[in-house]
Amino acid sequence: MSRSVNRVILVGNAGADPDVRRTPSGTAVAHLSLATNRRYRVNGELQERTDWHRLTFWAAAAETVERYVRRGNRLYVEGRIEYGSFDREGQSVPTTDVVVQEFVFLDGSVDQPVASDDRAESSIAEEPAPV
Repeated sequence: MSRSVNRVILVGNAGADPDVRRTPSGTAVAHLSLATNRRYRVNGELQERTDWHRLTFWAAAAETVERYVRRGNRLYVEGRIEYGSFDREGQSVPTTDVVVQEFVFLDGSVDQPVASDDRAESSIAEEPAPV
């Protein structure tokens, strides 16, 4: 039997306050950038790199993120990677999103993991165009 997995786990800091919008049916969708840092050595010299990840939260999870997450907050997130694209001035721009399925606030503001509403995220017609 063939098996595949699309799962990503990230721990990092919010790069900005979440951008929350609503679909035509009223479902909340939040986008948030998350920074992760890594250190490595090049020729004996310590280097640091920050990678940025675009997160998408749906429904109740989006509303929770809107209420509690602010720039700099530390988060643990689990989700799946989705690839897409949008047109800008006649050019196709590729996108990579982490659709968050569970997350935990690591700053102590909330101590419960929050799961997103799978019914809302499965409706492609309601997803807003990438920003």
